[in-house]
Amino acid sequence: MNIRELRKQKYWSQDQLAQMSGLSIRTIQRIERDQKAGLESLKALSAVFDIEISELQREAVDAVGIITAEQDDQTRKEAYTEGVIGIYKLAGLAIFSLIFTFVFVVDDTTGWGFIGLMAVSWTVIIGVYALNTFDLFGDEWKSKIWARKSQR
Repeated sequence: MNIRELRKQKYWSQDQLAQMSGLSIRTIQRIERDQKAGLESLKALSAVFDIEISELQREAVDAVGIITAEQDDQTRKEAYTEGVIGIYKLAGLAIFSLIFTFVFVVDDTTGWGFIGLMAVSWTVIIGVYALNTFDLFGDEWKSKIWARKSQR
């Protein structure tokens, strides 16, 4: 149970809790909003609510873990989107460079090998980039491989 819920169960205002705990009202507001509290603040609050400090610490860690997971999920989404955009950029650059080279070697038969080499190179570059972006060998795949190995 978080500090706000504990306070409301007792029908205390933030000001009353601040006075009883010896903390500032601003500290109470910050703790209730961000779930971040220093050790001394947790000690004061645990004394006021007559609960173990470890219970308050566990609550704070759980709340921070939830925020971290949400932020991590958002970061993964942004990275994935940037990766897809990167693939489009690479594909566009590859097409442009192949067309540009094709224009110069269309009459010269010796340049076709160079265009083929460029096409293969671009395919490899885009393929490696796509493998990293789409994470085809992600955590689920690693878990399956490890499970198979463990069964042997």
